[in-house]
Amino acid sequence: MSADLPGIVRLRDRREALTLRTILTAARGLFAEHGYARTPIRLIAQEAGVSPQTIYAHFGSKAGVLGGLVDLLDDEAGIPDLVAETQRTDDPVALLGLLAQVARQVRERCGDIVTMLSSGAAVDPDIAATQAEGTRRNRLGVELVVGRVRASGREVVPRAADIAVALMSADVHTSLVAEAGWSHDDYEAWLKDTLVVSLLR
Repeated sequence: MSADLPGIVRLRDRREALTLRTILTAARGLFAEHGYARTPIRLIAQEAGVSPQTIYAHFGSKAGVLGGLVDLLDDEAGIPDLVAETQRTDDPVALLGLLAQVARQVRERCGDIVTMLSSGAAVDPDIAATQAEGTRRNRLGVELVVGRVRASGREVVPRAADIAVALMSADVHTSLVAEAGWSHDDYEAWLKDTLVVSLLR
């Protein structure tokens, strides 16, 4: 039987995806517990139940594993689904609400990854590069939504994407949720209302 039959390919792809997620989940926990610099590949492999060679084959290096955490964050925060949702509406308020939902889900589900990247970026170039990639993806997503709002015919303020990125920042979330004690529901509702008031003319 050919290994290229569709069913076998799908099974192989699912198995590979599961392996990648297992490795990234193990790394996520170990980086949080021990720090990125003090977590060797062999420890990640041991925690994930794979060989170090498997990790090198998939990610190339420990920096590659760290970079994979951005993909894990996107997946666990439901970013692909929310991006798809932006293509199904042209209502400006609903579109800005999706940005608020993205910000909420990233912080609520993957706050540990965000914190690790922000705290380590100043001292480790691998972490800084990974944080920069996360920032780049966030900016692209915001610009996509602002572009959809403009395409709907609704006028937006100058530098709308800059304002949205600032309002969605981790510091704002920390100030309101971690320090002021807001719930994530309160934060998301406030962010949606603030984006609407700040961005739409």
